[in-house]
Amino acid sequence: MYISKLISGTNQQPEHILAMEILSFLYASLLFLIFIHGLELFRRRKLPPGPIGLPLLGNLLEIGPKPHAAFAKLAKKYGPLMTIRLGSVTNVVASVPDMAREILQKNDESFSGRTTPDAIAELDHADHAVAWISAGNVWRAMRKVLTTYLTNKRKLDSLRDLRQKVVEEMVQHVHGVSQRGEAVEIGKLAFTASLNQMSNTCYSVNVADFKSEDVRGFQKAVKTVMEVDAQFNIVDYFPLLKHLDLQGIRKKSKAAYGCLGALCDKFILQRLRDRESSLPRCGDLLDSFLDFSQENKAEFSLKHVRVLLVFAYSVTKALVQFWRRSNEL
Repeated sequence: MYISKLISGTNQQPEHILAMEILSFLYASLLFLIFIHGLELFRRRKLPPGPIGLPLLGNLLEIGPKPHAAFAKLAKKYGPLMTIRLGSVTNVVASVPDMAREILQKNDESFSGRTTPDAIAELDHADHAVAWISAGNVWRAMRKVLTTYLTNKRKLDSLRDLRQKVVEEMVQHVHGVSQRGEAVEIGKLAFTASLNQMSNTCYSVNVADFKSEDVRGFQKAVKTVMEVDAQFNIVDYFPLLKHLDLQGIRKKSKAAYGCLGALCDKFILQRLRDRESSLPRCGDLLDSFLDFSQENKAEFSLKHVRVLLVFAYSVTKALVQFWRRSNEL
């Protein structure tokens, strides 16, 4: 009997130790969650009101697939300015026009420094883009170039003839195709025309031909840029995972933006050679950017010229959506 009690005692001892380990783990986990919750409350003491959210996930589950609808619903409870935590990233959301105007217009310099999305964080132009750099002399120079040249109605109107020429070429192409009794691919036609209008505004030349298939590669690059910019990227909400690139978004983004950047570099170098050879000016956006760069080298270098040209081509992202819809017709 003594032997049987001894054996039963030795069998119960490991089970007792296992139970204690499980309880210790649960207790430590509970303390960790309480600590995280308390830390979150401490951080939010000077922030606008907002939903507390879950540990680690924050308010991601509350936002769901329709952020605009979720923000409108939360604003009714927490007010026009609220704090939302997406993963481990804290955000302040302005949900009414007056509050957005206060942030984006009256205090735009204070809020100019934004978190760079992981999709472009490793790219060369991430540190030279006006959307991501903090307020300073470089930021002001970039803003001046944007308002003076890229979004200036008078400047764009002066290049209207170049864009009109592209439309005439498109009409001639459609006429020739119809004469031969061939089908017109509306998506490719619209994309090529819009792409050439943009390239004429920037470089005074066409970068694609209506008869060529070369536009497909550029079309794919623009489509990829649009997709990676709009795609949910878990790294943006959990920065500790940034070295993993779990979804491969950074890799796709680097290839797509690299394609756009290579095209811009080609035209910049060619224009610099033309200037050294004293060839006539084109009077396009590239000439304007280079003129400004020569006068303000410290604040606006050739890298900034490249970034603005890539940005101009990124505007073509909207054309991909049009291309998709036109293919569905």
